[in-house]
Amino acid sequence: MIQTVLGVFLILLHIVCCVLVWLGIKTHLLKVKKYLMALVIFVPFWGTVCVLLLHLQMLTRRDNRIEPGVEKLRVNEEIYKNIFQAVSDTDKKIVPLEEALLINEPRVRRELIMDVLNDDPEEYMDLLKQARMNEDVEVVHYAITAMVELSKEYDFRLQKMEKLYAASPDDPEILEQYCDFMEEYLNQGILEAQMEREQRERYIRLLRQKLKVKTTLSTCMRLFQNLMKTGDYVQAEEILGLMDQKWHRKEEFWILKIRYLAERKKGAELQQCLRQMKEEQIYLSSKSKEALAFWLD
Repeated sequence: MIQTVLGVFLILLHIVCCVLVWLGIKTHLLKVKKYLMALVIFVPFWGTVCVLLLHLQMLTRRDNRIEPGVEKLRVNEEIYKNIFQAVSDTDKKIVPLEEALLINEPRVRRELIMDVLNDDPEEYMDLLKQARMNEDVEVVHYAITAMVELSKEYDFRLQKMEKLYAASPDDPEILEQYCDFMEEYLNQGILEAQMEREQRERYIRLLRQKLKVKTTLSTCMRLFQNLMKTGDYVQAEEILGLMDQKWHRKEEFWILKIRYLAERKKGAELQQCLRQMKEEQIYLSSKSKEALAFWLD
């Protein structure tokens, strides 16, 4: 009986330790990586001790020297919002990251880029591209390394989606997942020109397959936008015709039509389109009005 109670107590203690370590990692109180949670979970007591020792070691070794490699990159969530907080002995200042990269102090720049690159850097690809052009070679190194790692991750996910789709090409849910992934992948801007075109053409084929299953406004819009990016204006115009038949009064259709006419520099047809919108009293939301102003400029 005593052994049973003791066993239950030790299990509960282990669970509490796991939760505390996880919270410490998530809140950045513990300066260790998330993958060390496996050590804490599967090696009771000693795993927690090792993580705490590693945390103390990292605190005592913090200096101005930075070793290369993504494993040395640490993240502060606030910097993901394009600001950083530089704490001094007397005050606190909040500065946009874009300006922070221009600071003429290599140590500060390096600490900032370290704070931008770990948990979810794909949401801040523009900042990584900007950091890649920085004059500080170490800042450039970290930015390029992070972009390479992101590219590898997306390549791995792409291979998984290809296998899933190849195994079940008629499954609408897998096709939907595949299309959503391709949309995310292409929006990252991490592909070279030739590779981007190849992947975009793959995405276009998938969207056409979706249209065969079910014709929706969202799919038509995605297909039109990607056809425009590849310069296939003939097919893009056909999609506009389909949208005109099914969703003539939808503001999305009219905004895409104006974009098409503006990019094709068809001034007379564009003016006629605007008059038609006015005559038919097509409703435009504030967001659509902004898009309309952009294409008319």
